[in-house]
Amino acid sequence: MNLKTHLSCSLILLSIFQLGWAGKHISDNDLWSHVVTIDRLAWQEREDIKKVNKQVDDQDFVRRIYLDITGKIPTYEQTTSFLKSKNIQKRSLLIEELLDTPGYVSHYSNFWLDLLRAPYQNSEDDFHKEFNRYIEKSLAENKSYDAIVKELMTAEGKVQENQAIGFYMRDRETGTMDTLNATVRAFLGTRLGCAQCHNHRFDKWTQREFYESAAFFHGVSYKRTYGNDDLRIIRTHLDALLKNDPLAASLSPYAKVLFLPSRSQVNYDPNKKLTYPEIYRYDDAKPNEIVKEKIVFGYGDEKVEGKDRREVFANWMTSKNNPMFARIMANRLWKRIMGVALLDPLDDWKDNIVIQNPYLFEALGDIFSKLNYNFKSFLSVIFNSEAYQLGIDLKNEFKEEDYKLQGSLFKRMSAAQLNDSLLTLQYGNLDRFSKLDPQYFEYEDKLNLLTLEYQVKIIPLTTSFIVKNTVNSKEIDPKILEIMSSYAEKIKALEDYYHIDKNGYINKSGMSIVKNNNSKNDKSSDMMNTDSMMAENYSGKAVLRSNYHGSDFMDVFGSTDRSAPDTNVEMRATMKQILKLINSPECLNVVRNDSYLMQECSKLDKLTDKVSYLYYAIYGRAPTKKDFNIAVNFFEVSNKQSDWEKYVIALINSPEFYFIK
Repeated sequence: MNLKTHLSCSLILLSIFQLGWAGKHISDNDLWSHVVTIDRLAWQEREDIKKVNKQVDDQDFVRRIYLDITGKIPTYEQTTSFLKSKNIQKRSLLIEELLDTPGYVSHYSNFWLDLLRAPYQNSEDDFHKEFNRYIEKSLAENKSYDAIVKELMTAEGKVQENQAIGFYMRDRETGTMDTLNATVRAFLGTRLGCAQCHNHRFDKWTQREFYESAAFFHGVSYKRTYGNDDLRIIRTHLDALLKNDPLAASLSPYAKVLFLPSRSQVNYDPNKKLTYPEIYRYDDAKPNEIVKEKIVFGYGDEKVEGKDRREVFANWMTSKNNPMFARIMANRLWKRIMGVALLDPLDDWKDNIVIQNPYLFEALGDIFSKLNYNFKSFLSVIFNSEAYQLGIDLKNEFKEEDYKLQGSLFKRMSAAQLNDSLLTLQYGNLDRFSKLDPQYFEYEDKLNLLTLEYQVKIIPLTTSFIVKNTVNSKEIDPKILEIMSSYAEKIKALEDYYHIDKNGYINKSGMSIVKNNNSKNDKSSDMMNTDSMMAENYSGKAVLRSNYHGSDFMDVFGSTDRSAPDTNVEMRATMKQILKLINSPECLNVVRNDSYLMQECSKLDKLTDKVSYLYYAIYGRAPTKKDFNIAVNFFEVSNKQSDWEKYVIALINSPEFYFIK
C-alpha cells in the first residue's frame, strides 16, 4: 500500500467514524484527524521500506491493549467476550472503556510515581501513601497534565491539606536543588544537574544558569507537625485505646491515618533569597551574592506572572507557548507504548541531538497540546492509530536505532505488567480490589479534615504530658484517651456513612447513600463483561498491585529504583528472570487451590475444556491441535490436582506468557 492509498483509506475511516461513534474522552473529529496525522507521518518515514507488518489480529490485540492500558492481561471472560463481539468498532470502544477503569489508574500511576521518584516504602512520617493517592486521584479524575504539574510545583501546607507536597518531601534530606534537577529532567527532558558545581563540560548550561533556575524553588522548607516524643506518647495511648475500646478496635485500617497522622508539612517563604556558593569561581557573579531568578531556556513565554517564584516558573513551563513541555511527555508516553522513543535518552535533550522522525516528534507534542494536555484523549489517539495496531512478524528484524514503524516490536512484559498479570491469574479481575471509586477519595478527604482537627486537640495534650512525665512513661492520661475515643466515634460514623467494612473496602452490596455520579461507568459493553464478585468476598486478602510495593521479583524483572525521574524500565531478558519466575511466590501462588485460575478450571469436567480455559486465561488464545495432544499425553498417566499445578506452572513459564505480541 502506498502513501496515497493509505491516506485515502484513513480519510474514509475518518468519515465513517464521524457518522458512527464519538469517543468518550475525545470528539470523533479530533480523534480520527489526529490518528491520520500520526499514520501519515509514520508512512512517510517508511516509504522505501518493503517489509511492513499486517494489522494485529483480535486475540493479540485484546491482550496487548489490556497490558498497555491496565498493566495486566485480560481475564478469560474479558478475552472471550471481546473475541465473540461482532461490533466493527469494538477496538475503539474497548480502548475508551479501558481508559475509564481502575486498571488504567493503577498502571499509569506507576508511570507517574517512577517519574516523580516516589519511594516504594513509607517513611516514618508517611503511613498512608498520601502522595500515591494524590497521583491516583488525579488520574482517576483525568486531571490535565499542566494542572498536575502546577499543583506539584506550588504545593505547600500539611499533607492532610495538600497531598501534592510529596513532590517536595521526596527531597527533604537533600533540598530543592535536587527538586529542580528532577523537575527539569522529568518535564523538560534536559539535565541541569552537572552545572550545579561547574559549567557543564558537554552542554551549554553554566553554573550561573543553574542557580538562576534553582532560585525559583528557594524558600521551600520542610517541617514535622509534631515531634518524636509526641509520637511515642500517641502510640502508647493508642495501644491502650485499641486494647480497651471495642469501637476503636473494630475500625478499618483507615483509622491509622487519623490516630497516627503523617507529620509531613511544606512551607514556602517568598522572602528567602538564594545566594551563590562561597566557592563560586566564575566572573559572571560573586560568591554569596543574591541570585536573581531567571528563565534560562530559550523558548516559551518571555514574560509570565505568578503569585510566587514557583508559580512563575510553573506557568512558564506549562504554557502552550513552550513546545518542549508537551513534546517531552508525548515522547515518554510514545516510548512506553511503542517500545522505541523518538528522542532518546528521554531526559537528556541537547540542541544537536538526533531525533528519529522529528516531524512525528513535533506532531505528537502538538496533538497533546491541542488536546489541552488531556491524557486519556492523547492515549486514545495513539492506541487507535495504525502505527500502534501493527502486528508482530518475527521474520522482520527491526533495529531500534533505525526503527521506521514497520510493525510492532516484540516486547517482554515489564516487571509491573508481569507482577499484575500473575495477580490476575491468582485473583481474577483486580479492579474489584482497587480503592479508586470517587467515594473512596471523598471519604479520605473527610477523614483528612478529621485528622487536622485531631492534631489540633491531641498535640497540646501530649506536649503537656511530656512536661509532667518522662517521655518513656507508661502512664496513661485520661484526657488523651478521651480525645482518641471521641474521634474513634467520629471515624465510625464516617465509615458507616460510606459503608466501609473492617477490611477497608466499601461494602457495595449495602451501599445506598453514596453512588458514583458517572453513570456511564455503571454499564459495560460486551467486551468488558467480568465476573460479578465484589471485594468483600475477599476480605482479609492483601492484593497489592505493583505501584504499591517494590520487591525482589520486581527488581529482577527491571523495575526502576525511583532514584531518578526514570520511566524507561529495563526490558531485557536474563537467566536470573527464568529462575525467579519458576521459584517465586508470585508464580507459585497462581496454582494454589484457592487461586481464581485453579478454582475456575476445577469447575470444568472435560480435559479439553480445562485446557481451552487455561490457554485463553494465560495466553489469550485457543489451544492448537498440537497443544491438545501435548495435554492429552501428559494427563493420560495421571489426572491429579498436582499434575494440573505442574501443567499451569509450565504454561506460565513459557515465553508466550511473558512476551507481548
